[in-house]
Amino acid sequence: MVRIFRILMMAMLLVGFSAGNVLAETMWAKKDRVKVTAEKSPTSTVVAILRVGDQVQVVQKSGRQYKVKLMSGKSGWVFKFKLSDTQPEKKSGGSGLSGLAGENTVVAQEARAGGSIRGLKETTEQYADKKQISEADRRSVEKMEQRTVTDDELDQFKRDGQIGEYAGGVS
Repeated sequence: MVRIFRILMMAMLLVGFSAGNVLAETMWAKKDRVKVTAEKSPTSTVVAILRVGDQVQVVQKSGRQYKVKLMSGKSGWVFKFKLSDTQPEKKSGGSGLSGLAGENTVVAQEARAGGSIRGLKETTEQYADKKQISEADRRSVEKMEQRTVTDDELDQFKRDGQIGEYAGGVS
């Protein structure tokens, strides 16, 4: 009886390894607007958008892409660095530098406000005074700090620069 049990266990292990990932791994979206694509390509058709903390089941791992099954039953591919093996805390609204992490919109003014709290703005002003940066140039920098970048613009920037999920020759 023990021998039959061992043979069955060995067969189950072999089937498990040959099938890839028999047991699905639970993971969560690290941030908002994580694209789930139909194919293993960041430019493929988007089948769903995950919000921070959304749960998925990883059913296959292939390089930098994970095939996932959503709670809705849909499945698709996600860039692995956009998932976490621990459930992140859902935050209400973007504050501070959260925009730079992909939540809502990227707002440079928020980064500037955060920098002012840490004293970076004063240091920057001292540097500008020391280097005799003109008032016109300082206003230009302040104007750039006011610039808002949408998620779509950020996505296009990453695509054009072949960074993030678009790096490594994935088309």
